[in-house]
Amino acid sequence: MLSQIYALALMLSAVFITYIASRRFNLPVIVLEVLAGIILGKSVLNIVSYDMWLDFLADFGLMYLMFLAGLEMGVKEFRKGSVLLALGSLITPFLLGALLGLLLDVPPLLLGTLLSTTSIGVVLPVLKDLNHDNDFKRLTLESAFLVDTFSMFLLTLSLEVSRGTTLTLLAFSLVFALTLFILPVTLRSLNVSEKMQRWSSEKEHFDYEVRLCFALIVFLAVVFEILGFHMVLGSFLAGLIVSELTVKGGALEGRLSDFGYGFFIPLFFIAVGLTVNVRALIRPEWLSMLLLLLAMGVGGKLLGVVVIGKILGLSTNTGLAMGILHSARLSLILAGAKIGLELGLLTEEVYSTTVVFAITTVLLCPAIARKFMRKAEDDVKRSVKV
Repeated sequence: MLSQIYALALMLSAVFITYIASRRFNLPVIVLEVLAGIILGKSVLNIVSYDMWLDFLADFGLMYLMFLAGLEMGVKEFRKGSVLLALGSLITPFLLGALLGLLLDVPPLLLGTLLSTTSIGVVLPVLKDLNHDNDFKRLTLESAFLVDTFSMFLLTLSLEVSRGTTLTLLAFSLVFALTLFILPVTLRSLNVSEKMQRWSSEKEHFDYEVRLCFALIVFLAVVFEILGFHMVLGSFLAGLIVSELTVKGGALEGRLSDFGYGFFIPLFFIAVGLTVNVRALIRPEWLSMLLLLLAMGVGGKLLGVVVIGKILGLSTNTGLAMGILHSARLSLILAGAKIGLELGLLTEEVYSTTVVFAITTVLLCPAIARKFMRKAEDDVKRSVKV
């Protein structure tokens, strides 16, 4: 095994190479980072080990990833159709995943939550590349945002229930935690962002803002750990708060994003790959589990979204396109799987299968969704001609 400094140098080189490769081959950089971790780790070369120093960097990368998720989402007003589509995309795969968990002796709430997630980071680029109607884009994007947000709470609750937290303690902690989430809404009503924009116009104040954000991430992560929840919920709340204190797309958001995606977050995804044992998946039972995850995960999304889409008056092809896009899972499922592994809730084999499942959906779902989107566009054109 390499020493710490050499291992870090190798991983940072991988971060740079994967970024270039993602631009060259039009693939999500996160997928390439996980694959780089698999190659460097015990599955292939076995030259970088997952030690305590890397565990710290990976945990902070996870916190920062959830912070940026909250920063990007912010507090929004959503249409009724988006909420219904999100519920269809969330509930059906959750129930199927929980049933699968019971059959496979895996914590059912955790597996259901992992299958209910989606990836706004995959959905957004696909929508930007297509000349589809604005209603389709808005419904898909808003519902994906909501699924990501709901999944965040579901993940925290499922982890605590799986760890054996008593319902009374969980209820008190949940009430207090939800009370904290009123903060972003309060900040929006007070128009704090305009005051903060004037205050941060001076360079020295701008530097204070960056330091304040880092302090807020860690502080709220600690608060939620004390409440009995995982730290990711605290860092997500920190992102929501900062989103109400700053202007969308401003210099502060850009700098915070550069900090995360330039160092901390790539190390987290490489660490995810390091802990995967691909060799374990050669056994028939784990290949069977991978196929079951694909059937339940993708099938559940399609069923929920298509049925709700029909109720809302969407065509079958439009519903299929949305459902397949929602089936692409990445950041949150990888984060949840890694936490489950660390807490002893998932075995190495189940964890590795889940990671491979996530990578498979990201590689296949966007391309398949594009085909159904084109069919949906053709349906609209034919209806106009008639």
